[in-house]
Amino acid sequence: MSSLNQRERPTESRNALPEPLVDFVRELERAGLDASLIRYQRRVARHFLFWLEKDGTELEAVDDAVLQRFSRHECTCSVMGGSPWPGVRRRRVMTGALKLVRFLELNGQIRHPGELERGFQLLERFLERLEAEDFKPIAVAQYRHTCGHFLIWLHQVRTKLEEVDFHTVSRFAEHDCLCLGAPFRNPIKLFKGRRVAFRVQQFFRFLAERQVVQPLPVSNPQPHDGLERFRDWLRRHRALGDASIRIYCRNVATLLDDLGDDPRVYSAALVRDVMLKRLSEASLPLAQSLTTAMRLYLRFLTSVGECRAGLVGAVPTPPSWRLSTLPRYLPPSDIERAIASCDTTSAVGVRDRAILLLLARLGLRAGDVAGLELDDIDWRHARLRVCGKSRRPAGLPLPQDVGDALLAYIERVRPVVRERKVFLRIPAPYRPFRESCAISEIANRALSRAGVAGATPGGARVFRHSAATGLVRSGASLELVGALLRHRLPNTTAIYAKVDVPMLLEVAEPWMGDAR
Repeated sequence: MSSLNQRERPTESRNALPEPLVDFVRELERAGLDASLIRYQRRVARHFLFWLEKDGTELEAVDDAVLQRFSRHECTCSVMGGSPWPGVRRRRVMTGALKLVRFLELNGQIRHPGELERGFQLLERFLERLEAEDFKPIAVAQYRHTCGHFLIWLHQVRTKLEEVDFHTVSRFAEHDCLCLGAPFRNPIKLFKGRRVAFRVQQFFRFLAERQVVQPLPVSNPQPHDGLERFRDWLRRHRALGDASIRIYCRNVATLLDDLGDDPRVYSAALVRDVMLKRLSEASLPLAQSLTTAMRLYLRFLTSVGECRAGLVGAVPTPPSWRLSTLPRYLPPSDIERAIASCDTTSAVGVRDRAILLLLARLGLRAGDVAGLELDDIDWRHARLRVCGKSRRPAGLPLPQDVGDALLAYIERVRPVVRERKVFLRIPAPYRPFRESCAISEIANRALSRAGVAGATPGGARVFRHSAATGLVRSGASLELVGALLRHRLPNTTAIYAKVDVPMLLEVAEPWMGDAR
């Protein structure tokens, strides 16, 4: 300590230090910190105490908001010689102040909720359960980091566990981090806010199960709550699935920004102007989706008497020529190469290979695969029951290689859980895929490994088109292709009538004009 005092400036002598700071410096010395680091942290802590007195803030009132104000103030404090903040990173500047606050909390000079130690004990029990449920070490570490950071932040903003709601979790995901023992960065920059909220919610669900805290209030409103009646109308009167309803409601919500919320003032000119403005900036698939959604919404408003009839005719039709393009497909060699790219020595590879074979051999949609249940597999008769977009069950033959791949996945890889869906996420928690786009992602990764993703992207759909194209080129009739793809109308299958380009060249009439 004597060597430290010899290097001090007169203004920072031991006698000039406030009593809380004297005890704080002794604690730093007992911790064995370097003398220069002790001197720097003492200087910042002294600066913090001086700023508190100048700001008129009592030690009892110190919380995250006070620390945020201190970190941002334009320093003219005489204790710093009237100079601005030291030219160091924000983390280093604030560490001394944060450690002083924590020291005073432990000594009882600053009151706090007193749940930091209890919270970390509960967190350890939660992490033990995750390990018992076969969570990977990296996933457990992510939960430890996120939930531990959340407990530190709760302590710093003086909030008890019982007071947490979804608004609190949102504040945490967006807070400007000054948490001692946690990254001095905005958590939103470290990982997506949805992941932050999900991990914290899982932790609180664990605490609620053990009656440590009250269940986290459910606040999961569906997007575009003003369209709830339209959503119900689509479900009841149009018998649409959740995925289609979500897309239509999202599209209508973007149009309502220009249309307004009062359907009584809608006119043909307004509808047409809004649609033309949006369609001029959209691709052809998006334009078709927007016009379909707008027509459905106007029909709904007319059926409930909230807008004048006939406005559907004001919605322009994007230019489209039926059968003007060929379906995107891949040759059988590329499909087989994508299937063979799955590493069958790993759990993920076994699962992905079974998924790709269902797509390639039976032409299933991504939603068909994601929704497949164990009871849909008839092992005795080698058949598969599938409910497509029409939600009408259909039976399909189960080829030998597909059945073998499914059996290998179920027996060797699939965890024994109560969930009836066939395909589950491999990392714990073992849950089914929330959306069918996960199946398309698996297909895209396989195509990328096979080196063909850049040529013909399209996920699960390109496997479906390739299966139909292969059948047509091998001489199968369109009726057979339509039965495999479960098309309700022959016209839907007609697009595959022109995929056999070599055969079409044999029957094509020569062009009568000049060769070009």
